Amino acid sequence: MTKLFLHSYGLRFQYRHKPGFDVFALVDLAADLGFDGLNVSCFGPNYLEISGIEPAHLRKLRAYLEKRGMLIDIETAGTEPAHIEHVLGIGREVGAGYLRTYTKGTPDRRLRVKEAKANLSEAALFAERVGIPLLLENHEDLAASEVAGILSHIDSPWVQGLFDYVNSMLFYEEPLTSLELMRPWIRSAHLKDCIILAPGQGGLLGVPIGTGKAPVAEITSALLNWGVDRICFENTWAYQAAMRDRRGNAVLGEGSFAHPARPLREPGEYTHIDALIESTPQKAAELEYWALEQSLQWLKEQITQFRRIHIPDPGDVSGVVRRRERAGKAGSSTA
Repeated sequence: MTKLFLHSYGLRFQYRHKPGFDVFALVDLAADLGFDGLNVSCFGPNYLEISGIEPAHLRKLRAYLEKRGMLIDIETAGTEPAHIEHVLGIGREVGAGYLRTYTKGTPDRRLRVKEAKANLSEAALFAERVGIPLLLENHEDLAASEVAGILSHIDSPWVQGLFDYVNSMLFYEEPLTSLELMRPWIRSAHLKDCIILAPGQGGLLGVPIGTGKAPVAEITSALLNWGVDRICFENTWAYQAAMRDRRGNAVLGEGSFAHPARPLREPGEYTHIDALIESTPQKAAELEYWALEQSLQWLKEQITQFRRIHIPDPGDVSGVVRRRERAGKAGSSTA
């Protein structure tokens, strides 16, 4: 049965603006809401969402995951072999099932693809040695068609794919087309939703799941039918990204790319998050948690397999923070 994970990025404002919220609070929240595991971003230099990478901290985190019966995958960026080897070491310490990455470097995408093929072919050896497969995501760097080309070239069980529901829309690639392109390699997915704003208004905007234009139900049904091992629920409320160059055949203003034909509806369609954070950061955390609740309500109602999920309220995040504070925030060291 497909397992459901919770992404740390979807609670990024809790980490930054909710005192006491750390990776242990995330574990508690995910477990209390009925998730099977969590995806945790693992980015230097401060490694905020994993709350540090000091060995003793990572051992405590692994023990706490086991205590709560939770799985973990970790996520980074870049394909440089030495970097991948380093993050695989972090993954080994916490018992990660997968390490997700995406390409970085030269803006010339042909060179980026060439580098990724060489780098990941080498990094596959490290992944096999550690026993943690790498997952290459269709992020905001390459379209799904290009990611599929890299994975086909490498042809290794240790380098597979993570499918993001909406990222390839930035390249005018229809989500269901992107899904089919990556189908042979998908081992996990980022479940999210978005709308595409009219030209000049900001590009892609993350919204509560079920309120956007992405074919979330159709993609999720396909992944479940294919027996994909895990799907990661990612709350990207208020996230914005500019459209990239055209690599697909989608038509702006139609289908999944239809623009809102009325004023944006706040707080769900929120385009000025930076100003809110500057003026009232606590409000950003509150609205992010509201969007989490809205998204999980849709998931619970629309996806039969995930009806076990509990619907949070604002007290849930405060409760897990208080429990962690009473326990001394065990292991919440920094890098």
